[in-house]
Amino acid sequence: MREKRNFAERSRALASKEVCKKYFLVYEGKNTEAIYFDGIIDNRDEIGLNPLIELVPVIRSYSEEGWSNPKKIYDRMAQNLREAEEGIISYETLLNWFMDYFYDEGIIKNNRTAAAIMWDALLNICDEQLHIALSDHVPDIDEACTQIVRCLEKEAEWGNIVNDIPKVIENKAITFDRGLDRIVFIIDRDKDSFVSDPVNDQYQYVLDKCRENGYGFCISNPCFEFWLLMHFDEVADLDQNQLRENPKVSNRRRYTEHELRRLLPRYSKAKYSVQELMKRIEKAIKNEKMFCEDEDGLKDHIGSRVGLLIEELKG
Repeated sequence: MREKRNFAERSRALASKEVCKKYFLVYEGKNTEAIYFDGIIDNRDEIGLNPLIELVPVIRSYSEEGWSNPKKIYDRMAQNLREAEEGIISYETLLNWFMDYFYDEGIIKNNRTAAAIMWDALLNICDEQLHIALSDHVPDIDEACTQIVRCLEKEAEWGNIVNDIPKVIENKAITFDRGLDRIVFIIDRDKDSFVSDPVNDQYQYVLDKCRENGYGFCISNPCFEFWLLMHFDEVADLDQNQLRENPKVSNRRRYTEHELRRLLPRYSKAKYSVQELMKRIEKAIKNEKMFCEDEDGLKDHIGSRVGLLIEELKG
């Protein structure tokens, strides 16, 4: 995981010269939440966010794409923070830095096949040539980069693609200040993937870890789309049992998404009219109060904590 650098700036041009507090937003979903909070960032003045708060989306690295389990996401974020603080990274983290570099430099564009081929090449280098595991610690980052580059250059199709090793490793650590900043996990209460049984209570695990470390636990039950539904007064008339169970109503959509598309035409998880929702944020915050906002209660009851987060950001 890494910062979305467009927004990761410690200070802003403010007359007060005060240092910004950074809120690192860790999303469970890849698109829906990112679109929404990019809208928050773009409309921060109209919404009334505190000018001394900087929103920093955290984006997935290559090996983390497709993850949807909050426990897995929490554990990886915790690992990344430890690595940033201790200066000791795993080889998996280093390979993700290479993939980030390839994307940033346009060596790999939005092409899944090319990305998969490159990732396999990096895995083969570690396994067959360097004889190390992805979980092993990197003893010397510069030397490890040099070794990997030399191995890549032996492959004709990858020859001379990395000319500047410092670019691979520069600004990759998450610039989190424990004494100043805040991490917020924006996740869904999906009972299928976020289990909570006596043997494996992932919900309680993530909640306890967030409380222990002072991180935000911004959960929506059953899913983030329910928070989006709260931007419309019609949310009060929806079937609460259907919301709680969120069953499939078609081959492609569950109940919440189906109802959201009625109120927000052409909605999809990857594309929707976020500006229409930005105009209704105060309504959503108000409507959220009709449902559960309690961290413990949201384990079993429908509701959300996104409105509470936005109120906090206004602070």
